[in-house]
Amino acid sequence: MLLMSAASIVTTTALSELAAQGHPAIRVTHVPVFMHIDPAGTAISTLAERSGVSRQAMSMTVRDLESHGYVVTAPSDTDRRAILVSLTERGARLCEDAARISSELAARWSDELGDDALPQLRHHLRTIVTRSKERDTD
Repeated sequence: MLLMSAASIVTTTALSELAAQGHPAIRVTHVPVFMHIDPAGTAISTLAERSGVSRQAMSMTVRDLESHGYVVTAPSDTDRRAILVSLTERGARLCEDAARISSELAARWSDELGDDALPQLRHHLRTIVTRSKERDTD
């Protein structure tokens, strides 16, 4: 429960900061698109697979982001059935803003927790993620 509460605080804080930077339409459901999109674009089905959601759910998320000008869609040149999702200039700017905000939040928490605490926390979280993925593949 503590880990979920911390994750919720991080997410809420980051989304609030993004809204203040000119991205008020961004919601938690949009985050997987930005986390899993490739620089040259990514098929909706691939984004869905990487995010662990259905293709239909990802299609709805992509349509919402497209309506706000963060991504564009086009048929894939290599697979007629696939729809390729690419970042717009606004989407790329959001990614830059998110990276900066992430760094600022990390610095803030490092100041609050002490210099050694945040690297240790990251190490432990990576261990949890890695071991969880290993169990899922067994």
